[in-house]
Amino acid sequence: MKPDPTDLSPVARFSITLGAILIATAVVLAAGTAYLIERYVEDETARFTQSSVASHFGTVFSEDIFDHPLSDADRSLLETIVSFHFSVYNVVATQFFLPNGTIVFSYDEDQIGQRLALESSAGLRAALAGAAHSERNSIVADLRYAKPAAASGAPYTGGHEHGTVDQTSQLATVDALETWVPVERDGKIIGAAVVWRDMALVQSALRSIQLTTAAIIALAAALLWLLLRGVYVRSSKQIVHQAEALSAAVVEIETTYDRTLQALSNALDVRDSETEGHARRVVEYMELTARGLGVAGAELAILRRGALLHDIGKVGVPDRILRKPAALSDAEWTTMKRHPDLGARIIGGIPFLERVAAIVRHHHERWDGTGYPDAIAGERIPLGARIFTVADSFDAMTSDRPYRSALTVDEARREVERCRGTQFDPQVVDAFLGVPVEQLRAIQDSAPHAARLLTTAVG
Repeated sequence: MKPDPTDLSPVARFSITLGAILIATAVVLAAGTAYLIERYVEDETARFTQSSVASHFGTVFSEDIFDHPLSDADRSLLETIVSFHFSVYNVVATQFFLPNGTIVFSYDEDQIGQRLALESSAGLRAALAGAAHSERNSIVADLRYAKPAAASGAPYTGGHEHGTVDQTSQLATVDALETWVPVERDGKIIGAAVVWRDMALVQSALRSIQLTTAAIIALAAALLWLLLRGVYVRSSKQIVHQAEALSAAVVEIETTYDRTLQALSNALDVRDSETEGHARRVVEYMELTARGLGVAGAELAILRRGALLHDIGKVGVPDRILRKPAALSDAEWTTMKRHPDLGARIIGGIPFLERVAAIVRHHHERWDGTGYPDAIAGERIPLGARIFTVADSFDAMTSDRPYRSALTVDEARREVERCRGTQFDPQVVDAFLGVPVEQLRAIQDSAPHAARLLTTAVG
């Protein structure tokens, strides 16, 4: 089974990606370098060949061969001289031309006297115009002319010590550099010469250079891969260590925040004794409901903090109203209804609690838009506030108050269902009603009840 790339460790993914990039870079660099080296070697070989061939006319070769036909003896002597001097350049064939394109000398005697049309040869046109010209092509040539003639025959005495050309033909297809040069006398072009140089040795040396260069590039890429991978591994370990330390610090900070919020909630319970433990129970109801809605992680933490701080605005409500055992008057109720807005303003300036402030402000809104302080409806109410409203109402209904007794869990559940779509978000109600009754009863058992309060008072 093919492994999933996402299962690889970050180091493995980095190593593979870096390797692929370096391999691609090395291939492109090696190919480009090989091309540039090949072009440079070919250009330098062409220039050297042009210069070498041109330098022989007027110093070694007699330029008067362009003035009259050669006898057999003259042609044999010239062939010996030319092959001797050109063999050091691996020249396998040559031709000398008159300005009209007629061949006056060639290693192949059958070609002498033939005429090459100027329009059919760019090299001949360039040479007769005074410019050198080179191009690559393949020809069938006699390899014996590319060997030093002195090693194959007896010496010739006539001003130079030249050997005779081996008479054994060695025809082969040759990858050659065709080089044309003008032949000049007294500043006037009197003909042209062309040679075909066997490039086998040059190509062999070139391939050796290219392979060596490619090997160096590959080695450099491998060393760079090892170096960068090592840097990445060390950096990754350091980053992971720092991230773990930072994560631990964040967890500690969040724990401190949550304990601080819990302390504030406890302080509110002390001030409002009839809601003792209310925030804690609401948190538990909210968590059960939120999980039914698929809320988890950071969102669940926001809900928890919103539940703990939902009544923080009551610090601005006078004790005579907050602790009043009877029903509130209209004026007192108006004062009490300000606590969501006051609570949101108290914590709204704290970046850590910005989203929590939305729950605090809207925890008394209703699904049908008849709540307060903003009378917004439906999904305009933050989800956290909609969940809180159900949990808060259920805890209030299942807790004793001075002006009424607590409802049973079953009675309170039926009341929540009855208010589905008016006071409460239908989806939130469905999620709440999906919580096992046993879990709701376990939480509700800690709520303040008249019987327990009486027992405590008697004791």
